[in-house]
Amino acid sequence: MKTLLYALLALAVASPLCAQRYILKDGRVLNQADVSLKGSNLVRQVADGAEVSYPLSQIARLDWPEPEEIDQSRQLVAAGKGVEAEEKITPIYRQFAPFSKVPGSWWSEAALIRARALLAQEKKDETERAARELMSTAADPEVVAAAQLIMARIQVMLDKADLADAMLDEIMRKDASSEIEARAAILRGDIAYGRKEFEKALEFYLQVPAFYGTEEAVMPLALLGSARSYRGYGDTPRAERAYLDIIVTYPESAEAAIAKTESAGL
Repeated sequence: MKTLLYALLALAVASPLCAQRYILKDGRVLNQADVSLKGSNLVRQVADGAEVSYPLSQIARLDWPEPEEIDQSRQLVAAGKGVEAEEKITPIYRQFAPFSKVPGSWWSEAALIRARALLAQEKKDETERAARELMSTAADPEVVAAAQLIMARIQVMLDKADLADAMLDEIMRKDASSEIEARAAILRGDIAYGRKEFEKALEFYLQVPAFYGTEEAVMPLALLGSARSYRGYGDTPRAERAYLDIIVTYPESAEAAIAKTESAGL
């Protein structure tokens, strides 16, 4: 039995599913461990110190498992730890930058997490540059829409809510995923809340649990917005319940810490 277990473990380690490989357009496969990046080429050492170069333009796709730093950084952003998230994701962002448009690259996801980490730190200029880079480089329409939402969020931070509204209208004219729609609803709620239109804000925030209940990543944001809106027009009991819901259901989120502070003042 042990022999079989060891054999299965060895097979899993050697499996192509766990590989880090470059697949060339002519079908050749280069293992990441066998090559190094030099300028616009992958270079492999051969006998007698000679080198063989493969232009990056000849890479058809990457066969690469998701780096563990992706999920770790995503969780750090959710916890409001923007500095730590930026430090964790930046090496991955740089590693895949030369392959930003290659299928199988993790650049877009890393760049998006990095932009959100910068936003969490309220680094407006750096966040705007990161969002613009995504909008001009990312091949995935979903990532581009997420970057556009970040740009709209920056406009709110710059007291340009009308411009943010117009940007949201443009984003929602296109086919959007449920996550993008949920994040757009939250941003519209934030805009209304900033204008002290508390009931209108609440309507937007409550769209998230009503229509996008599977989008757990944004639920704490929606609940926090609803708690603040209830508080804004004087419904203290509902505000307390919303704050408590965040604290109990999403204890590791950045919003839970905010909810504890704000609910203590009710």
